[in-house]
Amino acid sequence: MNKTSAISLLIILSAISSFGQSYTRINQVAVQQNYTYINQNNNAGLNNIAYSISSFRNALADEKIKLREIEKAKSQLRIIKNLYSERTTFPETIIDGWYLVKVTDNFNYCSDAKVLVNENEIKQIVIENYAELSLAFTPITGIKNAKSTVNINLKNGTTDTVEIYFLYDLDQPNTTSEPLQAGYVTFWSDLKNAKTIEIWFKKQKQGKIEKQLEEAECFTEGGLTLKLKPGSYDFKAESRGAKSWSGTIEIRENECYTYSLNKKNKD
Repeated sequence: MNKTSAISLLIILSAISSFGQSYTRINQVAVQQNYTYINQNNNAGLNNIAYSISSFRNALADEKIKLREIEKAKSQLRIIKNLYSERTTFPETIIDGWYLVKVTDNFNYCSDAKVLVNENEIKQIVIENYAELSLAFTPITGIKNAKSTVNINLKNGTTDTVEIYFLYDLDQPNTTSEPLQAGYVTFWSDLKNAKTIEIWFKKQKQGKIEKQLEEAECFTEGGLTLKLKPGSYDFKAESRGAKSWSGTIEIRENECYTYSLNKKNKD
């Protein structure tokens, strides 16, 4: 075997021995067809969503953080109100598309969001640039003078009445990109004690593998499939028998990553 062939073989073997990790491009049809196999009892994920909304509304339990954010909101509001009061002209309409805006209840918070506009009306409000964090709301006014008023509908049945400012679009439209769509990861294992393996992100349990699998694809029943915002996540996996795994996974928009937990890649 010559040197070039040896290097090529090494590359092939390296790719094959990647411990069962791979990305698969997916679409919403695949997600809907496999919805029952996506972990719906992910308390950590639900807690993260609740935290994101609370953070957006400055409704966290920490009083020091809350007071600091109120002062920050007051400062931003002064700038926005002055900017609007000094203008004599405003855009007649906001053209269709996604926009970066400021959302404020005029007291507790003045937070960033993205909104989708169609026919000069707000159709969606999304926070943290993530489509899964879309806020339920009821319009109060249309968009006039680059501003709109809506009621944000909260889980407890109450509402926040907020003003939405298109302050980046006062001189010309500045449409932005759509919010990120979710990505997925499916953890699986071919070990006999696979169903004892629990997956953790930053000390938050995400769930557990349900059964031993000889091989798996995205959404395979018995594995643990999670829906996540695109980005990097450090994970820890533990099972009976003193086996553990750790590493970093990269979640990509509209893609599913399969991760095999086996003897070769344990800690």
